[in-house]
Amino acid sequence: MRTGGVFPAKPADCPLELNSAALDSTTTTLFDMVGFIQITDADANEPPNSPRLLALLKPQACALGGDVIHAGMSANYTYPGSLHGDDSQHIYMVLRKKGDGAPAVQKF
Repeated sequence: MRTGGVFPAKPADCPLELNSAALDSTTTTLFDMVGFIQITDADANEPPNSPRLLALLKPQACALGGDVIHAGMSANYTYPGSLHGDDSQHIYMVLRKKGDGAPAVQKF
């Protein structure tokens, strides 16, 4: 989900950093938030930095024009008595360095 400005997409294999520290004022002064990516139905207890999830995340974050991914929310779910297996869900914030090009302006 895109939030904020529309920035040019980057190649699907663009370099990204994963930030798992608490979001603070330094981060928000240096970066613009460009969107969120949610991965649902991850494997049970799968951590947000697993290589499989990062491989799913990378092309989407690059398409948003991101530079840094912040692991915002991770949760493990158990479904007792259900045929649905346990799973994990993760939400990542996609951030872009400020001054790395302005959002596109579209006149209509």
